[in-house]
Amino acid sequence: MRALITGATGFLGSHLARQLVGRGDEVVALVRTTSDRSRLAGLPIEYAEGDVTDAASVRRAVDGVDQVFHCAGVVEFGPRDRSFLDRVNVDGTRHVLDAAVSAGVPAVHVSSLAALGATVLGEDPKDESWWSSDPPAAVYEETKRRGHEHARSLAAAGASVRIVMPGGIYGIGDQSTLHDVIRTYARWPVPVGYFPEIRQSTVHVDDCADALLRVADRGVDGGEYIAAAETVTIREWLTLIAQGGGHRPPRWYIPTGTVRRLGRPAGTVSGWFGRSPTEVPETIAVATHDCAYRGDRLRAELGWAPRPLADGMAAMAEALREEQTEKRVAKRMAKQAASATRRR
Repeated sequence: MRALITGATGFLGSHLARQLVGRGDEVVALVRTTSDRSRLAGLPIEYAEGDVTDAASVRRAVDGVDQVFHCAGVVEFGPRDRSFLDRVNVDGTRHVLDAAVSAGVPAVHVSSLAALGATVLGEDPKDESWWSSDPPAAVYEETKRRGHEHARSLAAAGASVRIVMPGGIYGIGDQSTLHDVIRTYARWPVPVGYFPEIRQSTVHVDDCADALLRVADRGVDGGEYIAAAETVTIREWLTLIAQGGGHRPPRWYIPTGTVRRLGRPAGTVSGWFGRSPTEVPETIAVATHDCAYRGDRLRAELGWAPRPLADGMAAMAEALREEQTEKRVAKRMAKQAASATRRR
């Protein structure tokens, strides 16, 4: 198979590229001229320069491939320029999927649980039929929902489009706020946690990439699949991270209601320092959404078997310890080299 990946230089896209190459498929990566390609270093892949916001470059990249994986997207809360999210998450999705449909190439669209919206605290985790009636809490959620709706409309018209909605994707090499939280609670015994009762659905990046391949290979056209390995409360999640790092879990938790009330005034203060006044309120609104979903369809229909969250957190904690040790060794060696140079 010859597959095109948009967003191949990103966290999920690069792991998908490695799995495709590993099983012998050809990979074409749609990349901007300014993209950092370090995550793809050493992979025998072909680069097609372009941008999802440029429909013509997308059509050129689609030409000659057998499968399209649309992983490109922008995650940003409280953007000063919301039109950028519109151009990438909405128009970009339209450009990629329309090009694939026009060329008769099947496509897998990477949506998000954010498109489905918040769940209801206290109720059982939701499946693919859930579609929250609450308005989106952030521009990001709104744009992901609109992209999702376009993918649905194409599938409803008979196109070979399949949709995957990942939960919070984690793993080594991530550069998101989620990774920052994991690193902090894995490295140090942080005594205070937050949002103890709020639930989140998570998936390891390798398991998410595996889900995309399964959906492309054996999913059904028009099918929507939640890629969520496990749903836990934030309290349970932070406990697993701390245990993986060999630390005591947080003893105290800041009440969710307190944090929500601080959102608007915190946004005002951050605006005084030149940041977007909606960044903090949107971040808090999304973070305090209950997000409880289950990936039963992927398991039952496509044999998906993601790793338990406890195993994922333990592996991440170990990798973070190794990373920290390597940095200490490199720093010590650099210091010794500098000292030897001065003595000469």
